[in-house]
Amino acid sequence: MLKTVACWLAAAIVVLLVAFALFSRDGAGWRWLTKGGWHTSARIDHLTPQERRWATIAWRYFQNNTQPQTGLVNGSDKQPRVTLWQIGDTLIALLSARELGLVPEAEFDARLSRLLGTLNRLTLTHTRTPGRLYSSQTAAPIDFTGKPASSGWSAKDMARLMLALRLTGERAPQYREYLDKIILRWNFCPVMDKEGELWSASVQNGQPVVREELRLGESEYAASAFRLWGFPAGKAFTPPSRNVIIYQRSLAVDARDPRTTWQPSLLATLPAMLPGLEFGWQPPGVPYEVQKAMRNRAEGIWLSQKTRWERDKVLTARADFSLSQAPWHLEDTVWGNGYAWNTLGDDGRDYPRLAQVSTRAVFVLWTLWENDYTDTLMSVTRHLNNPQLGWFEGRVEATGDINSTVTLSTNAMVLEALFYKHNAGPLFENGLKDENSYFSRRLADEFNPPGLCLPGERIGRAAP
Repeated sequence: MLKTVACWLAAAIVVLLVAFALFSRDGAGWRWLTKGGWHTSARIDHLTPQERRWATIAWRYFQNNTQPQTGLVNGSDKQPRVTLWQIGDTLIALLSARELGLVPEAEFDARLSRLLGTLNRLTLTHTRTPGRLYSSQTAAPIDFTGKPASSGWSAKDMARLMLALRLTGERAPQYREYLDKIILRWNFCPVMDKEGELWSASVQNGQPVVREELRLGESEYAASAFRLWGFPAGKAFTPPSRNVIIYQRSLAVDARDPRTTWQPSLLATLPAMLPGLEFGWQPPGVPYEVQKAMRNRAEGIWLSQKTRWERDKVLTARADFSLSQAPWHLEDTVWGNGYAWNTLGDDGRDYPRLAQVSTRAVFVLWTLWENDYTDTLMSVTRHLNNPQLGWFEGRVEATGDINSTVTLSTNAMVLEALFYKHNAGPLFENGLKDENSYFSRRLADEFNPPGLCLPGERIGRAAP
Protein backbone atom coordinates (compact mmCIF):
# COMPACT_ATOMS: atom_id res chain seq x y z
CA MET A 1 0.00 0.00 0.00
CA LEU A 2 2.77 2.44 0.94
CA LYS A 3 4.64 1.60 -2.26
CA THR A 4 1.49 2.38 -4.30
CA VAL A 5 1.03 5.74 -2.58
CA ALA A 6 4.70 6.56 -3.11
CA CYS A 7 4.40 5.75 -6.81
CA TRP A 8 1.37 7.98 -7.16
CA LEU A 9 3.16 10.82 -5.36
CA ALA A 10 6.22 10.43 -7.54
CA ALA A 11 4.08 10.49 -10.68
CA ALA A 12 2.29 13.64 -9.50
CA ILE A 13 5.63 15.38 -8.84
CA VAL A 14 6.86 14.48 -12.33
CA VAL A 15 3.66 15.87 -13.89
CA LEU A 16 4.04 19.11 -11.92
CA LEU A 17 7.69 19.48 -12.91
CA VAL A 18 6.88 18.91 -16.58
CA ALA A 19 4.02 21.41 -16.40
CA PHE A 20 6.29 23.99 -14.78
CA ALA A 21 8.92 23.45 -17.46
CA LEU A 22 6.36 23.82 -20.23
CA PHE A 23 4.44 26.79 -18.89
CA SER A 24 7.29 28.93 -17.51
CA ARG A 25 9.84 30.26 -19.94
CA ASP A 26 11.88 33.41 -20.36
CA GLY A 27 10.01 35.31 -17.67
CA ALA A 28 6.73 35.28 -19.56
CA GLY A 29 5.18 32.13 -18.04
CA TRP A 30 2.32 30.83 -20.17
CA ARG A 31 -0.49 29.23 -18.22
CA TRP A 32 -3.79 27.58 -18.99
CA LEU A 33 -6.95 29.19 -17.66
CA THR A 34 -10.24 27.36 -17.19
CA LYS A 35 -11.99 29.72 -19.61
CA GLY A 36 -9.81 28.31 -22.37
CA GLY A 37 -6.81 29.67 -24.18
CA TRP A 38 -3.15 30.17 -23.48
CA HIS A 39 -2.37 33.21 -21.40
CA THR A 40 0.64 34.92 -20.01
CA SER A 41 1.16 35.41 -16.30
CA ALA A 42 -1.54 38.01 -16.52
CA ARG A 43 -3.16 40.19 -13.89
CA ILE A 44 -6.54 38.56 -13.40
CA ASP A 45 -8.46 39.78 -10.37
CA HIS A 46 -11.15 42.25 -9.36
CA LEU A 47 -10.10 45.84 -9.81
CA THR A 48 -8.51 47.64 -6.89
CA PRO A 49 -9.96 51.05 -5.89
CA GLN A 50 -7.09 52.71 -7.78
CA GLU A 51 -7.73 50.66 -10.92
CA ARG A 52 -11.43 51.49 -10.72
CA ARG A 53 -10.47 55.19 -10.69
CA TRP A 54 -8.36 54.56 -13.80
CA ALA A 55 -11.40 53.05 -15.52
CA THR A 56 -13.59 55.97 -14.44
CA ILE A 57 -11.12 58.44 -15.97
CA ALA A 58 -11.15 56.52 -19.26
CA TRP A 59 -14.95 56.44 -19.31
CA ARG A 60 -15.01 60.21 -18.78
CA TYR A 61 -13.67 60.61 -22.31
CA PHE A 62 -16.76 58.86 -23.69
CA GLN A 63 -19.09 60.89 -21.53
CA ASN A 64 -17.48 64.10 -22.81
CA ASN A 65 -17.33 63.17 -26.48
CA THR A 66 -20.54 61.30 -27.28
CA GLN A 67 -22.63 63.02 -29.94
CA PRO A 68 -26.29 62.81 -28.80
CA GLN A 69 -27.72 62.79 -32.33
CA THR A 70 -25.84 59.67 -33.45
CA GLY A 71 -24.38 58.00 -30.35
CA LEU A 72 -20.99 58.11 -32.10
CA VAL A 73 -17.96 59.30 -30.12
CA ASN A 74 -15.38 61.79 -31.39
CA GLY A 75 -12.15 60.06 -32.43
CA SER A 76 -10.14 62.78 -30.62
CA ASP A 77 -11.27 65.14 -27.91
CA LYS A 78 -13.77 67.64 -29.37
CA GLN A 79 -12.90 66.58 -32.95
CA PRO A 80 -16.16 65.41 -34.60
CA ARG A 81 -14.84 62.66 -36.86
CA VAL A 82 -14.49 58.94 -36.28
CA THR A 83 -13.15 55.91 -38.15
CA LEU A 84 -14.82 52.52 -38.37
CA TRP A 85 -12.07 51.10 -36.12
CA GLN A 86 -12.89 53.74 -33.50
CA ILE A 87 -16.60 52.84 -33.70
CA GLY A 88 -15.56 49.27 -32.84
CA ASP A 89 -13.48 50.65 -29.96
CA THR A 90 -16.58 52.56 -28.80
CA LEU A 91 -18.65 49.38 -28.57
CA ILE A 92 -15.93 47.53 -26.64
CA ALA A 93 -15.50 50.50 -24.30
CA LEU A 94 -19.26 50.57 -23.67
CA LEU A 95 -19.30 46.84 -22.90
CA SER A 96 -16.28 47.25 -20.62
CA ALA A 97 -17.89 50.15 -18.75
CA ARG A 98 -21.05 48.10 -18.26
CA GLU A 99 -19.14 45.05 -16.97
CA LEU A 100 -17.07 47.23 -14.63
CA GLY A 101 -20.19 48.83 -13.17
CA LEU A 102 -19.54 52.30 -14.58
CA VAL A 103 -22.74 52.35 -16.65
CA PRO A 104 -26.19 51.30 -15.34
CA GLU A 105 -28.34 49.08 -17.59
CA ALA A 106 -30.69 51.89 -18.60
CA GLU A 107 -27.79 54.06 -19.82
CA PHE A 108 -26.19 51.07 -21.54
CA ASP A 109 -29.43 50.44 -23.42
CA ALA A 110 -29.80 54.09 -24.41
CA ARG A 111 -26.22 54.41 -25.66
CA LEU A 112 -26.24 51.09 -27.52
CA SER A 113 -29.65 51.80 -29.06
CA ARG A 114 -28.44 55.08 -30.56
CA LEU A 115 -25.37 53.36 -31.97
CA LEU A 116 -27.42 50.50 -33.42
CA GLY A 117 -29.78 52.91 -35.15
CA THR A 118 -26.90 54.94 -36.58
CA LEU A 119 -24.98 51.88 -37.82
CA ASN A 120 -28.11 50.41 -39.41
CA ARG A 121 -28.58 53.68 -41.35
CA LEU A 122 -24.90 54.40 -42.02
CA THR A 123 -24.17 55.80 -45.46
CA LEU A 124 -22.18 53.23 -47.42
CA THR A 125 -19.79 53.69 -50.34
CA HIS A 126 -20.92 53.20 -53.94
CA THR A 127 -19.85 49.55 -53.56
CA ARG A 128 -22.04 49.22 -50.43
CA THR A 129 -19.09 48.86 -48.08
CA PRO A 130 -18.74 51.09 -45.00
CA GLY A 131 -16.37 54.01 -45.51
CA ARG A 132 -13.15 54.92 -43.73
CA LEU A 133 -14.17 58.16 -41.98
CA TYR A 134 -17.46 59.61 -40.76
CA SER A 135 -18.71 62.73 -39.07
CA SER A 136 -19.57 61.78 -35.50
CA GLN A 137 -22.26 64.49 -35.53
CA THR A 138 -24.11 63.44 -38.69
CA ALA A 139 -22.72 59.95 -39.51
CA ALA A 140 -22.02 61.21 -43.05
CA PRO A 141 -18.81 60.24 -44.90
CA ILE A 142 -16.16 62.99 -44.69
CA ASP A 143 -12.48 63.63 -45.23
CA PHE A 144 -10.06 64.77 -42.51
CA THR A 145 -10.98 68.42 -43.09
CA GLY A 146 -14.60 67.60 -42.27
CA LYS A 147 -15.85 68.08 -45.82
CA PRO A 148 -18.22 65.51 -47.38
CA ALA A 149 -16.12 62.94 -49.22
CA SER A 150 -15.83 59.29 -50.14
CA SER A 151 -12.59 57.75 -48.88
CA GLY A 152 -12.87 54.10 -49.89
CA TRP A 153 -12.94 51.30 -47.36
CA SER A 154 -10.58 49.58 -44.94
CA ALA A 155 -10.76 45.82 -44.34
CA LYS A 156 -8.78 46.35 -41.12
CA ASP A 157 -11.30 48.85 -39.76
CA MET A 158 -14.25 46.73 -40.91
CA ALA A 159 -12.74 43.78 -39.02
CA ARG A 160 -12.46 45.77 -35.77
CA LEU A 161 -16.12 46.76 -35.93
CA MET A 162 -17.17 43.24 -36.93
CA LEU A 163 -15.34 41.84 -33.89
CA ALA A 164 -16.94 44.41 -31.60
CA LEU A 165 -20.41 43.58 -32.96
CA ARG A 166 -19.88 39.85 -32.32
CA LEU A 167 -18.58 40.55 -28.82
CA THR A 168 -21.61 42.73 -28.11
CA GLY A 169 -23.88 39.96 -29.36
CA GLU A 170 -22.21 37.48 -27.02
CA ARG A 171 -22.22 39.78 -23.98
CA ALA A 172 -25.67 41.32 -24.64
CA PRO A 173 -27.53 38.68 -26.69
CA GLN A 174 -30.89 40.48 -26.46
CA TYR A 175 -29.57 42.95 -29.08
CA ARG A 176 -28.22 40.30 -31.44
CA GLU A 177 -30.84 40.75 -34.18
CA TYR A 178 -30.06 44.45 -34.59
CA LEU A 179 -26.32 43.78 -34.55
CA ASP A 180 -26.69 41.13 -37.26
CA LYS A 181 -28.66 43.51 -39.48
CA ILE A 182 -25.70 45.90 -39.55
CA ILE A 183 -23.46 43.29 -41.19
CA LEU A 184 -26.23 42.13 -43.53
CA ARG A 185 -26.25 45.61 -45.17
CA TRP A 186 -22.59 45.38 -46.20
CA ASN A 187 -21.29 44.12 -49.53
CA PHE A 188 -18.26 41.86 -49.04
CA CYS A 189 -17.70 41.11 -52.74
CA PRO A 190 -14.97 43.75 -53.18
CA VAL A 191 -13.46 43.06 -49.73
CA MET A 192 -12.59 39.36 -49.89
CA ASP A 193 -11.42 37.35 -52.90
CA LYS A 194 -11.90 33.67 -53.66
CA GLU A 195 -8.68 32.74 -51.85
CA GLY A 196 -9.73 34.47 -48.61
CA GLU A 197 -7.46 37.50 -49.03
CA LEU A 198 -8.75 40.81 -47.63
CA TRP A 199 -8.65 43.96 -49.74
CA SER A 200 -9.03 47.67 -49.01
CA ALA A 201 -9.49 50.74 -51.19
CA SER A 202 -8.52 54.39 -51.10
CA VAL A 203 -9.83 57.09 -53.41
CA GLN A 204 -7.42 58.77 -55.84
CA ASN A 205 -8.66 61.32 -58.37
CA GLY A 206 -12.21 60.33 -57.53
CA GLN A 207 -11.66 56.62 -58.23
CA PRO A 208 -11.17 53.77 -55.72
CA VAL A 209 -7.76 52.10 -55.85
CA VAL A 210 -7.95 48.57 -54.45
CA ARG A 211 -4.88 47.21 -52.66
CA GLU A 212 -3.61 44.77 -50.06
CA GLU A 213 -3.52 47.03 -47.01
CA LEU A 214 -3.10 44.43 -44.27
CA ARG A 215 0.33 43.25 -43.18
CA LEU A 216 1.54 40.41 -40.98
CA GLY A 217 -0.03 40.66 -37.50
CA GLU A 218 -2.85 42.92 -38.69
CA SER A 219 -3.85 40.39 -41.35
CA GLU A 220 -4.32 37.45 -38.97
CA TYR A 221 -6.21 39.61 -36.48
CA ALA A 222 -8.57 40.92 -39.19
CA ALA A 223 -9.07 37.42 -40.58
CA SER A 224 -9.97 36.18 -37.08
CA ALA A 225 -12.71 38.81 -36.89
CA PHE A 226 -14.08 37.80 -40.30
CA ARG A 227 -13.99 34.15 -39.21
CA LEU A 228 -16.27 35.00 -36.25
CA TRP A 229 -19.00 35.71 -38.80
CA GLY A 230 -18.32 32.55 -40.79
CA PHE A 231 -16.11 33.97 -43.55
CA PRO A 232 -13.31 31.61 -44.65
CA ALA A 233 -10.56 34.30 -44.82
CA GLY A 234 -8.06 31.55 -45.60
CA LYS A 235 -5.17 33.35 -47.32
CA ALA A 236 -5.31 36.29 -44.90
CA PHE A 237 -4.11 33.96 -42.14
CA THR A 238 -0.80 33.31 -43.88
CA PRO A 239 0.72 36.55 -45.20
CA PRO A 240 4.24 36.25 -46.67
CA SER A 241 6.89 36.57 -43.98
CA ARG A 242 10.59 36.58 -43.28
CA ASN A 243 12.59 36.81 -40.07
CA VAL A 244 14.64 39.61 -38.54
CA ILE A 245 16.86 39.49 -35.47
CA ILE A 246 16.37 41.95 -32.60
CA TYR A 247 18.51 41.40 -29.50
CA GLN A 248 19.34 37.84 -30.63
CA ARG A 249 15.64 37.09 -30.89
CA SER A 250 14.12 36.02 -34.21
CA LEU A 251 10.86 37.81 -35.12
CA ALA A 252 8.69 37.22 -38.17
CA VAL A 253 7.90 40.33 -40.24
CA ASP A 254 5.95 40.88 -43.44
CA ALA A 255 8.07 40.02 -46.46
CA ARG A 256 6.54 42.54 -48.89
CA ASP A 257 8.74 45.53 -49.72
CA PRO A 258 7.18 48.85 -48.60
CA ARG A 259 9.18 50.67 -51.29
CA THR A 260 7.15 48.95 -54.01
CA THR A 261 3.82 48.39 -52.24
CA TRP A 262 3.63 51.81 -50.51
CA GLN A 263 2.35 49.98 -47.44
CA PRO A 264 4.47 50.04 -44.24
CA SER A 265 5.80 46.75 -42.95
CA LEU A 266 5.99 46.88 -39.17
CA LEU A 267 5.79 45.12 -35.81
CA ALA A 268 3.98 46.93 -33.01
CA THR A 269 2.39 46.04 -29.70
CA LEU A 270 -1.34 46.20 -30.29
CA PRO A 271 -1.83 43.93 -33.34
CA ALA A 272 0.02 41.22 -31.42
CA MET A 273 -1.68 41.75 -28.05
CA LEU A 274 -5.33 42.28 -29.04
CA PRO A 275 -5.78 38.56 -29.88
CA GLY A 276 -4.56 37.84 -26.34
CA LEU A 277 -6.98 40.23 -24.67
CA GLU A 278 -9.92 39.05 -26.72
CA PHE A 279 -9.28 35.35 -27.44
CA GLY A 280 -6.35 34.24 -25.31
CA TRP A 281 -4.56 33.83 -28.68
CA GLN A 282 -7.07 31.12 -29.63
CA PRO A 283 -9.56 32.72 -32.02
CA PRO A 284 -12.29 30.16 -32.79
CA GLY A 285 -11.96 28.35 -36.08
CA VAL A 286 -8.37 29.50 -36.60
CA PRO A 287 -5.77 26.77 -37.32
CA TYR A 288 -3.55 25.82 -34.40
CA GLU A 289 -0.41 26.74 -36.35
CA VAL A 290 -1.72 30.29 -36.77
CA GLN A 291 -2.69 30.53 -33.10
CA LYS A 292 0.78 29.36 -32.09
CA ALA A 293 2.42 31.90 -34.40
CA MET A 294 0.26 34.68 -32.92
CA ARG A 295 1.28 33.68 -29.37
CA ASN A 296 4.95 33.48 -30.28
CA ARG A 297 4.85 36.86 -32.03
CA ALA A 298 3.23 38.50 -29.00
CA GLU A 299 5.86 37.07 -26.70
CA GLY A 300 8.72 38.13 -28.97
CA ILE A 301 7.39 41.68 -29.30
CA TRP A 302 6.91 42.22 -25.58
CA LEU A 303 10.24 40.61 -24.66
CA SER A 304 12.11 42.73 -27.22
CA GLN A 305 10.76 45.86 -25.55
CA LYS A 306 11.70 44.50 -22.13
CA THR A 307 15.23 43.64 -23.36
CA ARG A 308 15.69 47.15 -24.74
CA TRP A 309 15.03 48.53 -21.26
CA GLU A 310 17.39 45.98 -19.63
CA ARG A 311 20.26 46.57 -22.07
CA ASP A 312 19.86 50.18 -23.19
CA LYS A 313 17.85 51.54 -20.25
CA VAL A 314 15.16 52.92 -22.58
CA LEU A 315 11.63 52.40 -21.29
CA THR A 316 9.72 51.04 -24.27
CA ALA A 317 6.01 50.45 -24.95
CA ARG A 318 5.31 51.04 -28.63
CA ALA A 319 1.97 51.57 -30.37
CA ASP A 320 0.51 54.01 -32.86
CA PHE A 321 -0.38 57.39 -31.39
CA SER A 322 -1.77 60.81 -32.28
CA LEU A 323 -0.44 64.35 -31.94
CA SER A 324 -2.26 67.68 -31.79
CA GLN A 325 -0.16 68.98 -34.70
CA ALA A 326 1.59 67.68 -37.81
CA PRO A 327 2.48 64.91 -38.50
CA TRP A 328 -0.77 64.14 -36.58
CA HIS A 329 -0.54 60.32 -36.49
CA LEU A 330 2.49 58.03 -36.15
CA GLU A 331 3.26 54.32 -35.98
CA ASP A 332 5.72 53.60 -33.19
CA THR A 333 7.24 50.21 -33.94
CA VAL A 334 9.46 47.47 -32.56
CA TRP A 335 10.55 47.04 -36.18
CA GLY A 336 9.36 49.12 -39.12
CA ASN A 337 10.32 49.38 -42.80
CA GLY A 338 13.68 47.69 -42.31
CA TYR A 339 14.79 49.19 -38.99
CA ALA A 340 14.31 48.39 -35.32
CA TRP A 341 12.57 51.02 -33.17
CA ASN A 342 11.40 53.04 -36.16
CA THR A 343 8.75 55.77 -35.72
CA LEU A 344 6.84 56.27 -38.97
CA GLY A 345 4.52 59.09 -39.96
CA ASP A 346 1.59 58.67 -42.32
CA ASP A 347 3.73 60.63 -44.80
CA GLY A 348 6.27 57.78 -44.85
CA ARG A 349 8.99 59.75 -43.04
CA ASP A 350 10.81 58.66 -39.89
CA TYR A 351 10.36 60.73 -36.70
CA PRO A 352 12.69 59.21 -34.07
CA ARG A 353 12.46 62.21 -31.71
CA LEU A 354 8.70 61.76 -31.43
CA ALA A 355 8.80 58.13 -30.25
CA GLN A 356 6.94 57.64 -27.00
CA VAL A 357 5.97 55.28 -24.21
CA SER A 358 2.39 54.71 -25.31
CA THR A 359 -0.34 54.72 -22.67
CA ARG A 360 -2.41 52.15 -24.55
CA ALA A 361 0.60 49.86 -25.00
CA VAL A 362 1.50 50.17 -21.30
CA PHE A 363 -1.97 49.15 -20.15
CA VAL A 364 -2.06 46.14 -22.45
CA LEU A 365 1.43 44.94 -21.48
CA TRP A 366 0.79 45.60 -17.78
CA THR A 367 -2.40 43.53 -17.96
CA LEU A 368 -1.04 40.58 -19.93
CA TRP A 369 2.34 40.30 -18.18
CA GLU A 370 2.68 40.79 -14.44
CA ASN A 371 6.35 41.50 -13.72
CA ASP A 372 8.80 44.19 -12.64
CA TYR A 373 9.15 45.65 -16.12
CA THR A 374 5.44 46.28 -16.69
CA ASP A 375 5.22 47.66 -13.13
CA THR A 376 7.97 50.13 -14.08
CA LEU A 377 6.11 51.10 -17.24
CA MET A 378 2.96 51.74 -15.25
CA SER A 379 4.86 53.82 -12.68
CA VAL A 380 5.67 56.43 -15.39
CA THR A 381 2.20 56.20 -16.96
CA ARG A 382 -0.28 56.09 -14.09
CA HIS A 383 -0.41 59.89 -13.78
CA LEU A 384 -0.78 60.61 -17.52
CA ASN A 385 -4.39 61.66 -17.33
CA ASN A 386 -6.76 64.47 -16.61
CA PRO A 387 -9.68 63.09 -14.52
CA GLN A 388 -12.03 65.46 -16.33
CA LEU A 389 -10.82 64.57 -19.85
CA GLY A 390 -9.34 61.06 -19.93
CA TRP A 391 -5.95 59.44 -20.48
CA PHE A 392 -3.20 61.13 -22.48
CA GLU A 393 -1.46 59.43 -25.43
CA GLY A 394 1.87 58.87 -23.69
CA ARG A 395 5.31 60.11 -22.66
CA VAL A 396 8.03 61.11 -25.17
CA GLU A 397 11.00 58.71 -25.06
CA ALA A 398 13.64 61.33 -25.85
CA THR A 399 12.65 63.99 -23.32
CA GLY A 400 10.06 62.64 -20.89
CA ASP A 401 7.54 65.26 -22.05
CA ILE A 402 3.87 64.32 -21.90
CA ASN A 403 1.88 64.02 -25.12
CA SER A 404 -1.37 65.40 -23.73
CA THR A 405 -3.48 64.56 -26.79
CA VAL A 406 -6.63 62.71 -25.70
CA THR A 407 -8.13 60.10 -28.05
CA LEU A 408 -10.94 57.59 -28.20
CA SER A 409 -8.75 54.55 -28.91
CA THR A 410 -6.34 55.08 -26.00
CA ASN A 411 -9.18 55.46 -23.51
CA ALA A 412 -10.99 52.48 -25.02
CA MET A 413 -7.83 50.39 -24.66
CA VAL A 414 -7.52 51.33 -20.98
CA LEU A 415 -11.09 50.11 -20.44
CA GLU A 416 -10.56 46.92 -22.48
CA ALA A 417 -7.38 46.02 -20.56
CA LEU A 418 -9.07 46.59 -17.20
CA PHE A 419 -12.09 44.59 -18.39
CA TYR A 420 -9.75 41.66 -19.16
CA LYS A 421 -8.28 41.87 -15.65
CA HIS A 422 -11.70 42.03 -14.00
CA ASN A 423 -13.03 39.27 -16.26
CA ALA A 424 -10.15 36.96 -15.29
CA GLY A 425 -9.29 36.31 -18.89
CA PRO A 426 -10.25 37.00 -22.51
CA LEU A 427 -13.31 39.01 -23.40
CA PHE A 428 -14.88 36.34 -25.62
CA GLU A 429 -16.41 33.43 -23.75
CA ASN A 430 -16.56 31.20 -26.84
CA GLY A 431 -16.95 33.29 -30.01
CA LEU A 432 -18.77 30.49 -31.80
CA LYS A 433 -21.37 31.32 -34.43
CA ASP A 434 -24.96 31.01 -33.21
CA GLU A 435 -26.88 28.84 -35.68
CA ASN A 436 -30.16 30.19 -34.31
CA SER A 437 -29.28 33.85 -34.83
CA TYR A 438 -31.02 36.18 -37.25
CA PHE A 439 -27.78 36.29 -39.27
CA SER A 440 -27.65 32.50 -39.64
CA ARG A 441 -31.34 32.23 -40.50
CA ARG A 442 -30.99 34.92 -43.13
CA LEU A 443 -28.06 33.16 -44.77
CA ALA A 444 -29.97 29.88 -44.77
CA ASP A 445 -32.77 31.35 -46.91
CA GLU A 446 -31.77 29.82 -50.23
CA PHE A 447 -34.72 31.40 -52.04
CA ASN A 448 -33.72 34.97 -51.17
CA PRO A 449 -29.92 35.18 -50.93
CA PRO A 450 -28.59 38.64 -50.08
CA GLY A 451 -26.11 38.55 -52.98
CA LEU A 452 -23.43 40.34 -50.96
CA CYS A 453 -20.79 37.56 -50.86
CA LEU A 454 -21.73 36.68 -47.29
CA PRO A 455 -20.63 33.28 -45.88
CA GLY A 456 -21.96 30.48 -48.05
CA GLU A 457 -22.43 32.75 -51.07
CA ARG A 458 -20.06 33.11 -53.98
CA ILE A 459 -17.06 35.23 -53.11
CA GLY A 460 -17.10 38.08 -55.59
CA ARG A 461 -13.77 39.59 -56.60
CA ALA A 462 -11.04 37.53 -58.23
CA ALA A 463 -7.51 37.80 -56.88
CA PRO A 464 -5.29 39.99 -59.11
